[in-house]
Amino acid sequence: MGLLLDLGYAAAGLLLSPYLIYRCATEPRFRRGLGERFGGVPRREGDRPCLWLHCSSVGEVHLVKPLVGEVRARIPDVDLHVSMYTPSGREAARQAYPDARVHYFPLDFSLAVSRALRRVRPDAIVLVELEVWPNFVRAAARRRVPVAIVNGRISHRSHRRYRRAGWFFRRVFRRLAWVGAQTPAYAERLQALGVPADRVAVMGNLKYDALIDFDPESAARDARGAFGLEPDEPLLVAGSTHDPEERILCETYKRIQRTHPRLRLLLAPRHVERADEVERLVRAAGFPPARRSRLAPAAPSDAVLILDTVGELARTYAAATVVFIGGTYCARGGQNMLEPAALGKPIVSGPSLENFRQIADRLIEAGAMRVLDNPIDLAMAIGELLRNPERAVEAGLKGRQVAEAGRGAVRAAADRVCSLLDQRS
Repeated sequence: MGLLLDLGYAAAGLLLSPYLIYRCATEPRFRRGLGERFGGVPRREGDRPCLWLHCSSVGEVHLVKPLVGEVRARIPDVDLHVSMYTPSGREAARQAYPDARVHYFPLDFSLAVSRALRRVRPDAIVLVELEVWPNFVRAAARRRVPVAIVNGRISHRSHRRYRRAGWFFRRVFRRLAWVGAQTPAYAERLQALGVPADRVAVMGNLKYDALIDFDPESAARDARGAFGLEPDEPLLVAGSTHDPEERILCETYKRIQRTHPRLRLLLAPRHVERADEVERLVRAAGFPPARRSRLAPAAPSDAVLILDTVGELARTYAAATVVFIGGTYCARGGQNMLEPAALGKPIVSGPSLENFRQIADRLIEAGAMRVLDNPIDLAMAIGELLRNPERAVEAGLKGRQVAEAGRGAVRAAADRVCSLLDQRS
């Protein structure tokens, strides 16, 4: 199985080699951490309990902070290794876990994952949501290192893809030591893929616990001050946007400005590496751009603001009057809407919400979030919230209630993770 995978990966690498060589030659971020990607991760010294935590994105880095805090409260001497794929994720992890070893996740070649596991020597591995790489799971099982999934989810589309190669992936999924699924539906899908029923539990969603760890009023003042906004200026924050949402939002912004000329727009692209592209789109739409990293001292009054830094989106939401959720006017399945909900902000979005269906349904049912099928309706909905601040406040309060009601998954996940660490000890 490992040999077949390695041959398949090598063939894909050869086919993509011209593109990969070009990107490495022209973009320094693609050259960073190449040694780590081939297994040369930081070597662990000593024999304290060790937890390897893998997060695929910036959002997941912050998502598991309460879980890490709970595990450390119970096992204070635990060594923490945190891995991710992207430079932005690595920077976020360095900020979130300054005393942890932070590195890139190894490529799923047998030699790379075996080398990484030898260097880290983890007692347990936790993958966030569904980051199951076959050779990695296989190599960990061979070393008798338990691999668990927390906040497990698998969309209907992903489930269908895995089932097409069920003969292969069942061997991978049945090696997992434990899976904490977000919902009963996700638990059923994971069992159908091969996870033994006694190793799957419905634990809820960690996103409800990983919410606000700062003072919202202070964060709002800081965010508005950073962009030179007046305290009473209405602000539309578009969080975690993807192409072509920035263009759509700029056109929507033009429509709303006809009746609400004081409204300001802030775009926070999901990947900060797209900041140059977003800046060009803003100029093409007829607005001067103002990037967070380049403000000196404040943005012009007619500028569209661009958040191009890592780890500031939640604090920026605190300054918002209305929040748009990105990834919903393209086939991305949405982004996390619980942060603005927990901050009491009214939320609007497009229809693509499959990755956050359960959370979105709760917010929609409560009246905290509106889903608009097209940009014209989006402009009308935002304008309505601006004209009726009492309605906006009411929607925000309902969202906060939904966020508070969903907490509790962290303790269940920490129980299982600590159990795995204790068993290894």
